[in-house]
Amino acid sequence: TQGLGRRQRQMCIRDSHMAHYLGLEGHDVVVWHRDLKIGPEEHLRDTDVILLAISDHAIGGFLDRHPDFGNHMVVHFSGAQIVEGAHGLHPLMTFGPELYPQETYRSIPFVTESGGAGFHDIFPGLQNPSWSIDPDDKPLYHALCVLAGNVTTILWAKAMGDFEHRLGLPGDILRPYLRQSAVNSLDRGMGSLTGPFARGDRNTIDLDLEGLRGDPFREVYVALAKTFDPLEANT
Repeated sequence: TQGLGRRQRQMCIRDSHMAHYLGLEGHDVVVWHRDLKIGPEEHLRDTDVILLAISDHAIGGFLDRHPDFGNHMVVHFSGAQIVEGAHGLHPLMTFGPELYPQETYRSIPFVTESGGAGFHDIFPGLQNPSWSIDPDDKPLYHALCVLAGNVTTILWAKAMGDFEHRLGLPGDILRPYLRQSAVNSLDRGMGSLTGPFARGDRNTIDLDLEGLRGDPFREVYVALAKTFDPLEANT
């Protein structure tokens, strides 16, 4: 469990990316985590904003165990959860083990809950773009984020792995295809579709499905093909 807070320009934070970004922007960062012998209430006593970078399912229970946080503005980073007594503030970005340059952090959009504190109310010195959505729309918002990011990652990892282990081709030869697909998607959206989906080529779709026979990803291909009317793949 992690507690994150701010004392004027001093932040108490554990998340490495957010801590790094705040440090780059001139904030003094202090940290609370469970390994410390001091409790979060005492450690964060002089803060006025608490930022929680913990697992979604743990946010409500953490706040229940620390009711004194009700005297602070409490912020969580879940894109799907609505948490009573805390403001949702979701960074629309993928984070890996490597830290990013300052300009990358500055470009991250933050999505907040309408009717609550805005991003610039919490971080008045940061210039990130920010939008708000109805809290009831958060599950749809987050599902779309997961589909766009994680599902594509799974599919590219599948292709690269099978290139290497089933076809004897280096997975890296897919890199130019991946890069250009991302550029085309950003520039043209659905207009960047290529291959049998773009052509309505059912014969090629059937051949592809035969190539995937016995592969659990065959059902993924079928589901995607059925999404694009009238491209309904034969199952």
